[in-house]
Amino acid sequence: MTSREDIKLQIDNAVECCDDIVFVCYSLIDNAEENARYTLSRILEKYNKDYWFIPIFSSIKELTTNAIKANAKKILSDEGIIKKDDDVVEVIRKIRSILNERASLEYGLKIKKKKLSTRIYFQFRQGMLIIQVINNLPLSHKELKRLNDRIEQSSKYDNLADIYLDCPDPEAEGMGLGLSMVVILLKSINISHRNFIITTDRVGKTYAQMEIPL
Repeated sequence: MTSREDIKLQIDNAVECCDDIVFVCYSLIDNAEENARYTLSRILEKYNKDYWFIPIFSSIKELTTNAIKANAKKILSDEGIIKKDDDVVEVIRKIRSILNERASLEYGLKIKKKKLSTRIYFQFRQGMLIIQVINNLPLSHKELKRLNDRIEQSSKYDNLADIYLDCPDPEAEGMGLGLSMVVILLKSINISHRNFIITTDRVGKTYAQMEIPL
């Protein structure tokens, strides 16, 4: 098994060489978050942008949590535990019921067995740090439009409280508000909402992408 110090050394070397870095996680208790935290801190330290760490890492964490919850929802639906996908109250309640450590591990194993995953991907491209949180469940055209409309709408605000009051999103199971939070966090370090997009490709993967100028 690779030790923590070995992982840090590999991350340090990848950051120094501007190599792509990817972490795969299946549950909220995976160590991918810790690895992503260390990777981001080393990248920002290299480019003298340490003060960007909290907003960017908070955004990564929010997007990762949303992706893992989407996988958990798929498993709960397949098992018949969630009986109506369009019943927002039931969906939220069922997902919350498996967020404790024991259940999170159990469902993480189920998610892995189903070949579902969440990937946190760091790429360096032409003076940009591209951060993608990738989930291999597709979004419909309608869902994709709604989420990107939410991003556009959120760009007009400076704080999350005003968005919550003006633009409630009861059908998004918290995801809409989470995306709004990412927009506000990026805006706080002068990164445009146009640097944050949600897309789905032909093979059914969904990408939440942030472009961070270095």
